[in-house]
Amino acid sequence: MANPIDGPLLPLLMFGLMLGMGLSLTWTDFRRIAQVPTSIVVGTLLQLVAMPMAGLIIARLYALPPLLMVGLVVCAACPGGLGSNVFVHFGRAHTALSISLTAIATLVTLLTLPLWVRVAQSMAGSQVEAVEVPLLETALELGGFTVLPILVGMGVRSVRPGAAKWERPITALSGLGLFGVLVMDNLDRPNPPTELFMMSLMPSLWLLGSAIVLGLGIPRLLGRSWADSVTIAVELCVKNALLGMVVVATAFQQIDATIPLFAYSTLMAPPALVMLAIYRYWPRGAAGH
Repeated sequence: MANPIDGPLLPLLMFGLMLGMGLSLTWTDFRRIAQVPTSIVVGTLLQLVAMPMAGLIIARLYALPPLLMVGLVVCAACPGGLGSNVFVHFGRAHTALSISLTAIATLVTLLTLPLWVRVAQSMAGSQVEAVEVPLLETALELGGFTVLPILVGMGVRSVRPGAAKWERPITALSGLGLFGVLVMDNLDRPNPPTELFMMSLMPSLWLLGSAIVLGLGIPRLLGRSWADSVTIAVELCVKNALLGMVVVATAFQQIDATIPLFAYSTLMAPPALVMLAIYRYWPRGAAGH
């Protein structure tokens, strides 16, 4: 049986999901962020500076082998992705902030990710080829799956305001279909080496814990709302692991460097969903204060 992730169904579901998000947004949402950019600046710095530093510290504390160390740092240095946008949107946090953070962090990552990989390689004492991030593929992925459908949705809403009522049915159906496709894809994947996976599991848990503490704590200390703080925390937790796997697969021949990314990706969703559930149903969180 053919894997559905290799066909046109996955891109169509992603497009539909982001189109639905676009129907829930207006240009005012993004103008409001631009007028008070503190959350964007804080979230981006946490994503691209604080998280990779945490990854390096954790990898050293656990004395990970060189390739596992590099893999954990790559995971920590990756931006958020479509998953973080979806979670934030369904959790009714700050969708426009999530999308903005994902877009900015993904673009800046094209410059910062190779630097962090080289730092990790230097600390691990490994000698491997220089890492190149696929610029064109990343830009096309970002534009085709995120920016374009959101702009289409926002454009439709600006012309036909009544179209906003279709946001929930479209996002619900697309999200359910996407979940099914990803479950089938996970069942079709080969299992990673057990020993290396277990070696990566605790460092990945500590990295996830760091994302939660940094994402919730720093923005709140700086006076940001709960909506912004939870959104930033979800962005730090739910990584674009696929981008990280592409990076390490480009640089290394062994599977070892991808295992921390695989381990982290199996852990990242539940804490993000719990944070959003608490935010949504906790009165103070729901008020956004």
